[in-house]
Order: sequence, then structure tokens, then C-alpha cells
Amino acid sequence: MSTKHNANQTELNRLAKKLVELVGIFRQGRPASDFHWWNSAAIFDPYHGYQDGQPIFEEIVQGVIKLNPNMLSEHEVQRRLKFDFLQMQTIKDREAQHAHGQSLVNEAKQFLHKLAEFEAWQDVDFLIANLQQGGEGAKLGRVTFITVAKEELDLWRKHVKIFWPKEASDVQVIARVRAPGDQHRAISYARAQVDLVLNILRAFCFPFGRYSDTWRVGVIGDLGVAWSYTPMRINNKGFPTRIGASLALIELRKDILSKLEKPQWESINKLILKPESSLSSMESKLLDGIHWLAESTKPDTNNSRFVKISFALETLIGGESKDEDLKVRGITAMLAERAAFIAGRELDDRLAIDRGIRQYYGMRSNIVHGGEGDASLDDIDEFGQLVRRVSLSLLERLDELGNQIGDVEKLEKWVKVQKYTLSEHNSKEVS
Repeated sequence: MSTKHNANQTELNRLAKKLVELVGIFRQGRPASDFHWWNSAAIFDPYHGYQDGQPIFEEIVQGVIKLNPNMLSEHEVQRRLKFDFLQMQTIKDREAQHAHGQSLVNEAKQFLHKLAEFEAWQDVDFLIANLQQGGEGAKLGRVTFITVAKEELDLWRKHVKIFWPKEASDVQVIARVRAPGDQHRAISYARAQVDLVLNILRAFCFPFGRYSDTWRVGVIGDLGVAWSYTPMRINNKGFPTRIGASLALIELRKDILSKLEKPQWESINKLILKPESSLSSMESKLLDGIHWLAESTKPDTNNSRFVKISFALETLIGGESKDEDLKVRGITAMLAERAAFIAGRELDDRLAIDRGIRQYYGMRSNIVHGGEGDASLDDIDEFGQLVRRVSLSLLERLDELGNQIGDVEKLEKWVKVQKYTLSEHNSKEVS
């Protein structure tokens, strides 16, 4: 028998004793047949005796979740404790069925053991607005994009018609995730996976400046008002004039997946399928940077979009190491240098990247600190494309170099080696 199994069994025995103690508290206090007690948002109303059991109840809930974190949600454990065990063992109407002594201990152990061993998988679907497949279903990470038939979409409309806007966005695709756990746990897991994949697509394939407002692809419910235009009135006339950009119906393969090469998608897939616990510090930074880059493609003011791109850059390759030299050079120089060596392969290319980062990061400082300057759509597009290139190059470098640039300290050392290593041609000239 493994050490882990023994530890789990010891913890289950401890929690079972706590559960028996909780039953005792309920039986001694006000009768637990009160309707409001069983249905309140917080299980314990301030009735006599119940408040003493609240910390014990929470301890049991959290303890069970720790034994089976990938399958259980707090909501489900609370529900099962309340209605599948405590109600059966405490309400007056079922007193004849109450267990006592060792029999109660055994039932508590058996009940908690089932929770600790619980396993289930759910197919969770999300409707995606303004996206069409343009071919066979595609999969990225743990998300599969499936074309939804009109008949199926009509079922969605029928069952959620109270939430369905009159002028709903065009829906042709479902994002499906095979998710572990009870329903609440599975929904939470699936939503996180869909958000991650949509962020990947946004960060690497969506427009930044011009036309970005027309790319309103996302989970239904996240896009706000379904209208693509703004109702307005001119000179107090009695009719509205709507201005705005027509929403585009984006093709997943032609408009999005075609933007990157197959090896790049394979590297992205490899990254997002990694367990969170096995990600290096720089891989985590890359995913966080992708989040900010994706945010910059969403509707917002020009300055806000521009600043979000700078957040992405800082998240991707920022962060001070212990190198004292960084304090002298400053953040802008540090970002420009790291970006140049990560994304540039030749001298002229690196110099151009360095200049671009310094220029746009200077604009970012004026916007954030001085309240001066307005970013144009061209500024947003050019800065976004530059940071997108840095993020894709960082992904490539992580595949190529692995742990050599696994954290900020190692990245800074690698940049310094690149900076002071002579090429073979220059080495011959020096000698």
C-alpha cells in the first residue's frame, strides 16, 4: 500500500470523526428540519448550536476537495454533505433511520470515501459568436470547434430564449471541452480552457488596430450588446442614426489558423496541453503575456489598447533579475535588448526591433505617466505586430533552448552571452 494511500486514509478517518461530531451538534441543537436552514445560501443560519458547526463543516468540505481536487467543486461537496448525509442523519422526521456509535462512524467513512474516489467527465459546450469553420472541425489544446446545425441551434434558442437577445450575433460554431469533475467543476475547467484558446487565437491572429472592432468573436454572453452599431440622434430629429462597423463573420481556417505555420501551432498546442505544475516560469509569463495581447484586440479606447500591448510586452520578457546592471540601463533598454535578441536573427533586424520597442515604450510612458499623447490605429497595429512577433519568437526560443531561458534570471544571462559572443567572422578579425 502506497504512502499516499495511507495518508489519504488517515485524512479520511479524521474527516469522518469531524462529520460524526457535526451530526452530534445538529442533533443537540434546534431541529434541523427547518426549511430555511437547508435552502439558505449559507448553510448555517445563526440558530442555537448551528454556528458551532460552521467551521467544522467548512473543514470537512475543504478537506475532501484536497483529496480529489480535479473532480470535486465546493458547491457539489456542500450539496452532498447537506442533503445526502446530514439531512438523513439529523432531521427529526427520519430519526428511526439515524445511525449511532460505530455504525455512524462507518457510514461517515463510507460516504467520504465515495467523494474522495468520485470520478466523472462531462462534454461542456459553449456557443461562439461570429465564427464559422470553413471546413472540418478543428481542435486546439483541449477545445474542439464543431459546426452547429440549425436544428440544434433552435434547441439552444428554445431552452435559453429568456437570455437570447433579439438581435443575437451570428452563431455557427460550438466550442466543446471534455472536462473532468462534477458539473460545477467541469464548467469551471471547460470555461478556462475555452478562454485560453480564444486568447491564443486573438493574440496571434486577430487584427490590433484597423478592423479590430469588426472581429467580435467570442463566447455568447461575453460580447455585451448584440448590436454592431451605436444608436444616435442628430439635431434632435425623431429618428435614430446608427454608426459603426459591420461585424465580420470570421472563418476559423482561412482567417485565423492560416496566419501561422503548422510547426507554430504544434508548439502552441504543446504549451497549452502542459500541466500547469510543469510550466517553467518563462512559459507561465508567455501565457500571461498572451492574455494581455488578446485583451488589446477587444473593443476599447485607443490608448487603453496601446497600453495593454505594453503590459503584454512587460509580462512576456520583463522582470528584473539580480543583475545590478539593469538598474543602470532602465526598463526600456532592458525590454528593447531582450526583445531584439529573442526575435532578431541578424544585426539590422535586432537594431530595428530595439528602435521600435524604445519608440513605442516611450509612447506608453507618455500616456500612462504624463497623460499626454494619443495612440493612433496605426500605432496600435504596428506595436501589436511587434509584440506578437516577440511572443511567437519567445515560444520558438523556449522550444529551442528549454531550461536555458526558464526564468528571468536565466533569460538575462542568455541575452548577455548573445551580446558579448563574437561571430566567427568577427572572431577572425580580432585574432
